[in-house]
Amino acid sequence: MDDLELLEDLCSTVKEASLCGLGQTAPNPVLSTLKYFREEYMEHIQHKRCPAGVCKIEAPAEVLA
Repeated sequence: MDDLELLEDLCSTVKEASLCGLGQTAPNPVLSTLKYFREEYMEHIQHKRCPAGVCKIEAPAEVLA
């Protein structure tokens, strides 16, 4: 969940620190999805499932030592 906050902070920083229009508008799609689809992000993170049924969610890979 902390990553969502970090993502929002990074987007804000890029928008504010960019000198060109591309950098100022590049974060907008990410910010829009966070604004309008936050519940879906949270469902993916917390319950490892896709409410829309379009993502192939797999269990984390097991590391063999």
